[in-house]
Amino acid sequence: MWKRFQKNIIAGIIYLLPAIATIYVIQLLFTLVDSFLGSFITGILKAMNVISSEDGRIYFLGVYTPFSERLLGIGFVLTILLLTWVGAMRLKGRGVKVLDSIDQTFRKIPIANSIYTSVEQIIHAFAQERSSFQNVVLVEYPRKGLYTVGFQTGESKGEVQRVTSRACINVFLPTTPNPTSGWLILVPQEDVIELDMTVEQGLKFIISGGVVVPPDKESDYDAETEAIVDKEKMLVQLRSKRKEDHNG
Repeated sequence: MWKRFQKNIIAGIIYLLPAIATIYVIQLLFTLVDSFLGSFITGILKAMNVISSEDGRIYFLGVYTPFSERLLGIGFVLTILLLTWVGAMRLKGRGVKVLDSIDQTFRKIPIANSIYTSVEQIIHAFAQERSSFQNVVLVEYPRKGLYTVGFQTGESKGEVQRVTSRACINVFLPTTPNPTSGWLILVPQEDVIELDMTVEQGLKFIISGGVVVPPDKESDYDAETEAIVDKEKMLVQLRSKRKEDHNG
């Protein structure tokens, strides 16, 4: 009875942890952004007499609000509007000099420049056009028996095709955890194994160093996971159940 109870708890944690972590991160970001800009904007509105504070409560244009320190959410809303405005300016080609100046400033700050460039590279990897990478493939590289995940970028043509006299595929092999760098290899078409995972899933797999594994649609394993608890060694092992285990 107790073992089954433990298994149920562990299984519940495993399945709910991604959702809980997502909610926690979103809440953390909201609180961080809103507390920083919210207090600043609230102070400006107080100076403009748009809001007033009486008995520890904030009044917006004379209307009572349940807030005491700041107008909750105003900093987050302002951030969304700011991001939308900057994005629209960038797409229209306006304010390029100002945005480039901000970019160059971050690149010149010690320590911060490493963080800035790393995040920029990861974002660009996800934001690039789908036409850049056609699909995810698997090739035996750098030697037979070792497999590397890559992205097909096209078919070899021109002089390369004539010299090799074989139908080759252009495959980009990205590095981990930065998929924006890598190298190009030309692989005979019959030696390329096409995978069902999407380009986004392939990027996540590479960036995480293989920690985030895309689900296999044709796997013999279903989504159910069994937790095995070893009390003596204080270890918890996770084992995927085969479909035939349920049917049998």
